[in-house]
Amino acid sequence: MNTITTQSATKSFIDWMYSVRYEDLPGDVRKMVQLALYDGIGNIMACSMLPVAHRLFNFIRLTGDSSNSTVIGFPQRTSVINAALVNGTLGHADEVDAIDDPDSRGNHVIAVSMAAALTAGQLAGASGSEVLRAVVLGYELAKRVHSVAAKFKEATGTDPGPFDEGNTMGAAAVAGISLGLSPDQMDVALSLAGHLACGITPFKRETRHMAKSFTRGGVGAKNGVTAALMAKAGYDAPRDILDGVQGFFHSYLGVEDPGPGFLAGLGQEYCISSLIFKRNSCGFGLQAPRQALLELITEHSLTHDEIAEIQIEMRPSDISSYFTSQRHPADCGDSLALAAVYGGMGFKEAHQEKFSSSTEFRAMRARIKVLPREDWANARFRLHTSVTISTKDGRKLTKETDYRQMNEEDLDTKFSHLVGLRVGEPKAEELAGVLKQLDTTGNIANVMVQLEFPEAAIEEV
Repeated sequence: MNTITTQSATKSFIDWMYSVRYEDLPGDVRKMVQLALYDGIGNIMACSMLPVAHRLFNFIRLTGDSSNSTVIGFPQRTSVINAALVNGTLGHADEVDAIDDPDSRGNHVIAVSMAAALTAGQLAGASGSEVLRAVVLGYELAKRVHSVAAKFKEATGTDPGPFDEGNTMGAAAVAGISLGLSPDQMDVALSLAGHLACGITPFKRETRHMAKSFTRGGVGAKNGVTAALMAKAGYDAPRDILDGVQGFFHSYLGVEDPGPGFLAGLGQEYCISSLIFKRNSCGFGLQAPRQALLELITEHSLTHDEIAEIQIEMRPSDISSYFTSQRHPADCGDSLALAAVYGGMGFKEAHQEKFSSSTEFRAMRARIKVLPREDWANARFRLHTSVTISTKDGRKLTKETDYRQMNEEDLDTKFSHLVGLRVGEPKAEELAGVLKQLDTTGNIANVMVQLEFPEAAIEEV
């Protein structure tokens, strides 16, 4: 499609969204979004056992809302707004959710987009293919909004602050498509989302990962669905919110239009194609070190008591992020010590205190040394590391590597493990078959009901 137009950026993007059918999406894009929801729902199922899930479930009980929508992993339904809030938060309640390409701004977009699509789609009785289409197109808007902020930062040297502002905008588009909004209603929904897009991210100051998952997952999903429902109900707001004085970008960045790059390549490249799945329960910058560490241990048949020291070489900014603040074990250097002692994906170990308080863990944590590599400052080195294990018998074992992208077989193993912890492996296999055929589902509500289970706690597995 030719994106050169005299229309506003807002209307040009909306026109493009409404011109794209699910069947028009490239095959690799359709495959990616199906795997993204498969992986994401598996993550939410596991995260439904965590304390943050039970706190939010207590919250929705207090609100006394209607029972339209599924809270994944729980037996009681709630309103579509509350379901979006909880499902979006649980999408990032552990650091096992997929992440965006390292050269971009804005993260955990899929957790927000997926929650908005599923909850709005369930309310509207949307088909599986329409929900998948909504995620692709809403994700595209979110990432392009983020890219404008990234270019602003690069050009001015000024950090615009909270960096998940695009997630709410994308969630509104996702929900609007799932709800069947008209183009004009979508224009209003995006405007309302712009009014709701806000958030602070002081996640280096918390140890329980609750505010981080709420801000980076739940808030965007809830506000995006809210904006779409308000538009559907006939609420009004200024159109063309991405353009002009007092528009979204002018209010946020001081620029009156998003620039030509915002619309460039629409329909030729899809941002969701760059999604990166996580194989381990830890922050994105720790994925490569944890992978390399486990590979060295496996290749040399090491036990944790044979390890004298572990030296990790990393991008300097990742060291300051993961090793100099008090963060949850799934989101800091503790995850490497957990890997060295217990192996595996690390989900249960990150969330059961007995593992992070054990004598073996504390001893291993003290043996991990981290060295900054100043020549690895570029963002792409977030997927690169060098790990050296010094053994007590005098060996030095080194592996320098990039993070290895996950294939479908890897995702199947991950899903089986995470969902198996929650509902057992036979049920996990059954759900995998359902979710991997999401595009053939006539009504997403028929899938959502299969994700409702009695409450469970992480301490029970």
